[in-house]
Amino acid sequence: MNKAELIEAMASEAGVSGADAKAALDGIVRAATTALTNGDSVAVAGFGAFSVPKRVGKRAGAGRAGESSNGFDGKGNDVVERSPVDFDACPEFAAALDLTPGNGDGRRAEAGSRCRKADVLIDAERIARETRMGRHAGLSKADAKKALDGFTSAATKALKKGDRLSIADFGSFSVSSVSSISKRSARTGRNPQTGKEIQIAAKRVVKFKAGAELSKAVN
Repeated sequence: MNKAELIEAMASEAGVSGADAKAALDGIVRAATTALTNGDSVAVAGFGAFSVPKRVGKRAGAGRAGESSNGFDGKGNDVVERSPVDFDACPEFAAALDLTPGNGDGRRAEAGSRCRKADVLIDAERIARETRMGRHAGLSKADAKKALDGFTSAATKALKKGDRLSIADFGSFSVSSVSSISKRSARTGRNPQTGKEIQIAAKRVVKFKAGAELSKAVN
């Protein structure tokens, strides 16, 4: 499903015009891109949270501990931004798809926390405000809520069918050769308290790949 098809599906699901659906989607993308470019985490209400992770690695020839330098954390460590942008499915979106919340590495509560505690929340009010920019007259909060629900519903249906959901210049929610969900294989682990081996069940998560424009903006 490409952006044009997503807009059409949003309009149908939400009962709004194609122009209003496009304005809402453009508002979501614009707000998310701006937040990520500023280094903030951002959550789309009821859908998922995006963030640009930082990787800390040792710097060769680092100075004394506590010294600060451009590009370092003050302890002789590089702070390196990496791409793609991380995506964590919010619990309600994951539940609609029968998936593991988050990115597959954390527990449900942690995924919910990332969605609730994001620096920027894109909800109906934010979308309505974003749509007042440019040529569009702007959506009411009620219509923005319909469009947001339409976006989540359209995305859910697309992924359930095994479609690839692509939003030009922002990114794509990827599909594997088998299904739209990346399956993390079951494996053997150890109980951290007892040390005994345990079977860790396979996890299914939505994968997000940042588009070229978004990757360029956050790097």
